[in-house]
This record gives sequence, structure tokens and C-alpha cells, in this order.
Amino acid sequence: MRIPYGFSQTETGILESNENMAAVVQMIFNYYIAGSSLGKVVDMLYREQIPSPTGKAKWIRATVDHVLSNSKYIAIVGLETFTDAQFEKSARCNVDYDSADNITCEERDRISLPPAFISSEIF
Repeated sequence: MRIPYGFSQTETGILESNENMAAVVQMIFNYYIAGSSLGKVVDMLYREQIPSPTGKAKWIRATVDHVLSNSKYIAIVGLETFTDAQFEKSARCNVDYDSADNITCEERDRISLPPAFISSEIF
């Protein structure tokens, strides 16, 4: 089993919160809920010189996204903060730039439904 970032394993095999890394996890959630994008969170972690879980100098957005999505972090940030982050994620228009058939948020908002087949008077 891979130990999630923010936790340490005791000699008896129990996971416990690692105080320093847990503070980073809390910071990630707080910045994201406050409106920072995944990229801005990555930039903040780099600026604060916080190494990634793999020890690299810079985090990647996918890792930050995984932290925000992993329910194990409820133990660190609490249910309310975790739930707020999930609602925030679902409300944002996250664009997959690697997808060829991708549309932008603006294009998505302009898409209109076809006219109704049954008039409102008949319906």
C-alpha cells in the first residue's frame, strides 16, 4: 500500500497524520477553495519551496488534483472543507487541452438546444 502524502505509517502499521505534510494538504485545500486554479496552487507550492510527494521541486497539477479528490484527506481537512472542494471542482470548467475534441468554457456556454419538437401550447 502506498502511503498518501500527509500521512506516516507507525511501526504497528497504522496511518497517522504527519504534522508538516498535513499543513501542506490544508494549504492546498484552502488555496483551491479560495479560488486558485490547480496551476496557481502548483505555483504557490513551488514559490514556498515545498517539494512534491516524489521529492521533486515542482508539483504537477495532476498531483494537486489527486490530493483534492482523495477522500483520505477528510482526516486532515475535515468533511466540510473536503466537500467544499468537491463542489468547487464540479462548478469549475476544467479544460483538457490534450483532447482534440475539446471545447472551451465560452463555447460550452454558447451551445444552444435545438427548438422544441412540441410547442409549449400543445405540451
